[in-house]
Amino acid sequence: MWKKKTETNRTGITSRITIVIILVAVISAGSSGLIAYYISKNQFAAYVDRFGFNMGSRYAGLVLDYYDQYGTLEGLQNVVFSGRHPMNGQGRMGQGMNRSGPGMMLSTMRRVIITDNTGRILADSELNGSGSSNSFSKEDYTKYPVVYKDKRTIAIIYVFSPLKGGISSLENNYLADIRAKMADSIAVFALLALLVGLLLARRMTQPINALSSAIHEVARGNLGVRVEYHGDREFTQLAGEFNQMVMQLNEHEQNRNALMVNIAHELRTPLSIIRGNLEGLQAGSLVLNDEMKSALVDEIIRLTRLVKDLETVGLAEVGALKINLELIRVEEILDSIMPLRLVMEEKGICFATEVDNNFQVIRADRQRLTQILINLLTNAMRHTPPREAVIKLNISVRPDAVVFMIQDNGAGISPEHLPHIFERFYRVDEDRSRDAGGTGLGLAIARSYIEAHGGRIWVESKPGEGASFYFTLPQKGL
Repeated sequence: MWKKKTETNRTGITSRITIVIILVAVISAGSSGLIAYYISKNQFAAYVDRFGFNMGSRYAGLVLDYYDQYGTLEGLQNVVFSGRHPMNGQGRMGQGMNRSGPGMMLSTMRRVIITDNTGRILADSELNGSGSSNSFSKEDYTKYPVVYKDKRTIAIIYVFSPLKGGISSLENNYLADIRAKMADSIAVFALLALLVGLLLARRMTQPINALSSAIHEVARGNLGVRVEYHGDREFTQLAGEFNQMVMQLNEHEQNRNALMVNIAHELRTPLSIIRGNLEGLQAGSLVLNDEMKSALVDEIIRLTRLVKDLETVGLAEVGALKINLELIRVEEILDSIMPLRLVMEEKGICFATEVDNNFQVIRADRQRLTQILINLLTNAMRHTPPREAVIKLNISVRPDAVVFMIQDNGAGISPEHLPHIFERFYRVDEDRSRDAGGTGLGLAIARSYIEAHGGRIWVESKPGEGASFYFTLPQKGL
């Protein structure tokens, strides 16, 4: 036998939830760490650039003041890096340059080189003992042109930039410390995510595992299993719906078993009668006369009626019952139940009808409506005392429906029987014989026909006060 191959994940939902939480935590921590790292690095670079810009601005002021006083930049080395200002602090500071930031004392924390337009070194903060400058790579320096008032560039100041020439060990240690802290944070977040993921996954999967076990029990035929309500709202709702489903399955199973028992019980009596009579005829103990023939035919008719009723109820339950709607006059409805009126007269039952004056026609299936009325009136006849019975048929009109009421003055129905009165094979009096009590399908068939019309049926009764059966048939657009 060929079986469809099903693919399942090797990892369980607990592992997947834990992995997802770890990944989210690591990605979040890593992203935050990288953002913090680049922000710190950029802020540090901005600080370095701002510091270099301030140095260039201050030295540019010195160069301009020197040029104003001497008209040349020769000898700038001795003035700029000796700390002696030629204008005693009264000269221009950085004219031609956009200086920013607080003032600061001239410092040679970084190497500063001043050249003329040809690149000849005029001053160097790291002038060696021989009086000549060491060579330098311009790629490692930030240059600041010194513009005189006639728009001429008279000198270029080069300030060493740690970001270009290689960050010093202090800055390297700072950024390396940030990276180490970031790696430690990611590891800690991953560990916490692992613990949280395991706890959260167990919390989430516990009700799922309980539901899975219950489903397996149901698959094995155990319809008494139930799932406890606990956990989050979604799980409690799912558990409630599962329990409701199992209850319905259990109810359907009980109804199916009861139906099989009832069908067997209903078939047993006529079949036993037919078998007994046939065996008697075969043995010669019975004579095949007209009375015997009539008894056999009656039992066969009873079997046929039972099978037909079961078929009707089955079609109604699967929604396959066909309804042929047509307009029916009130006189035709009353004429259809005339045979029952004659039977009531013979039994001494008082039958009364009351019809709304506004009621003229109804849209319904003629045969089904007649059967509904016959079943309900026959049920009323069975449960009312002979010669004292009073049965009423009332027909009233609502804006969207026609309401029928069949009322009797019988013994009434106890409250515990009312919810089951329209079930198949249900009898209020279990001791009533099949001949007197029917098959127990009349009210079930009536309900099936009414619901197929889109209407509804209900009963109102109190013990000792008779029963009133109501049903409605919708009449939209009539």
